[in-house]
Amino acid sequence: MIKSNEIKNVHLEPTQLCQASCPMCDRNKNGGEENQYLTNSSISLNDFKKIFKNKFIKQLDYLYMCGNHGDPIFAPDCLDIMKHCRNVNPNIRLSITTNGGARTTQWWEQLASVVDFVNFSVDGLEDTNHLYRQGVKWENVENNIDAFCAAGGHAKWTFLVFNYNEHQVDEAKLYSKLLGVKDFIVKKSGRYVYSADLRKRDSHQATNRKGEKTQNLSQPTNEKYQNKALKNDYDPIVQKYGSMENYIEVADIEPKCIKRKEIYVSATGEVYPCCWVNGQVYKWWRPKEKSQEYQLIQSIGGMDKINAKIIPLEKIINGPFFNKIEDSWRIQGVAQGRLKICASKCNVGFDPFKAQWQ
Repeated sequence: MIKSNEIKNVHLEPTQLCQASCPMCDRNKNGGEENQYLTNSSISLNDFKKIFKNKFIKQLDYLYMCGNHGDPIFAPDCLDIMKHCRNVNPNIRLSITTNGGARTTQWWEQLASVVDFVNFSVDGLEDTNHLYRQGVKWENVENNIDAFCAAGGHAKWTFLVFNYNEHQVDEAKLYSKLLGVKDFIVKKSGRYVYSADLRKRDSHQATNRKGEKTQNLSQPTNEKYQNKALKNDYDPIVQKYGSMENYIEVADIEPKCIKRKEIYVSATGEVYPCCWVNGQVYKWWRPKEKSQEYQLIQSIGGMDKINAKIIPLEKIINGPFFNKIEDSWRIQGVAQGRLKICASKCNVGFDPFKAQWQ
């Protein structure tokens, strides 16, 4: 496993807070009731300074705020944390991924001079964005993008394509330029393979906070907006191995965390090789104790042993948790100790995550 002094990239989840209820996000149950394991925690500036010492920040090439359960702009100290990173390491690249639907325009104007770019996740126009980004107000998104760009910020617009918004891709791209957005990115979701059973589905039924059915999230009909891994790679693997689960029992693993020299730090201060390993601990649809990852953490002494608010960051990265994860990559068979999530996300033959951008 990569050592702490070799880390170049940090994926930080600064908060579990969010106003949205996106149906494919683990923060909630298909867009409805909130994930029972969340505590709506946030990383304060003091927390950040305790976790990330100046020497560590200076060795980084890139720190980006995203996460599994929250939207970074809801972290009370989001801007202050980014300013601190910029002061400590003027050469570091900084970015935020957000739905863009909160904070004042003045806040966005300040952010523009601090970060390298903001990735705005906007999936349609005024009449469609809210169908996935449930709870996000279009007027706020529009005003905030405009303010950020007008202040000199580098904005990227990432458009997640479904069957109900695919007709708006070209129009949204044109409108993004009028707002001053530098990059327009079409995203082709790979979340139609469910982590519970690795089976492919064609649609995902969304619900609202009341538990009522809302939008049926179906894949786009236009092939150029479809995820190539789902379209071209999934079925041949299933035909050869009988199921995707059979395949990941034996598939070669090439860990993205090693290639990127990256770690993930959650809003509660826990440190993982990546966001996917963290996400498995907090799946709302099963008892936490059933998670392979949670069981592994318990085997080294419990959650406190990977919490950088308690244990020095370097000690966690160089310690037994990361080492045991690395050991699992050489094992064949989930029952024998191979981590299912590592084999699912970093096998060499099926990569719907990478295909989102192709």
